[in-house]
Amino acid sequence: MKVSFLTTLFLAVALALETPVLERRAHAGTLRKFNGAAPPPRAAKVPSSAPAGYKTSVATANVKLSTDSLTPATLRRREDQVETRQVSASDFFECYNANPAPRPQDCDVIVDQVSSSNDLLIVSASSCLVFSFGTCQAFFCSLCTTLTTDTNFIADQLDIVDALCVEGGQTGSIVGEDAPQWDAGFTYAGAGLPFYDVC
Repeated sequence: MKVSFLTTLFLAVALALETPVLERRAHAGTLRKFNGAAPPPRAAKVPSSAPAGYKTSVATANVKLSTDSLTPATLRRREDQVETRQVSASDFFECYNANPAPRPQDCDVIVDQVSSSNDLLIVSASSCLVFSFGTCQAFFCSLCTTLTTDTNFIADQLDIVDALCVEGGQTGSIVGEDAPQWDAGFTYAGAGLPFYDVC
């Protein structure tokens, strides 16, 4: 009995020591409607440690998609971290087959750079923040009204789309249908930016 107990205890301790500690991002992201006159649009900051080829810009969404194929979003565990943002009941996602598809490694670089930029942003209605690296293009668009957000919130949304779509060889979007409405996701570099009519 003692040998069995000691063996079990030893295995439990060994397993606990072998299990890697999961990284957690700081998830202090915010999103809210902006009240007042919107300033001229500006792109998100590029971190000083960003790799060559990482770019940010402002654009307008130009590919209208139907909300009929949106699926309620659920979190899935990524290999190297656990998502700590709670998905709202009104968050929906859609993955699309893309040929060519962006390289997941390029999209991971974007998520990391957006997260590390620590920027507070105002996004005008119907405009998008665009983040580009290699074969991957990420976007965060305000769909109905001017909103204020930060890059932590944007990185959280992109991380979810990365886990749900990009890691499976697809592109995709996540849509927040509660005010202020927004969408975020990934396309192949240079592709049009999708938007949904949820206003």
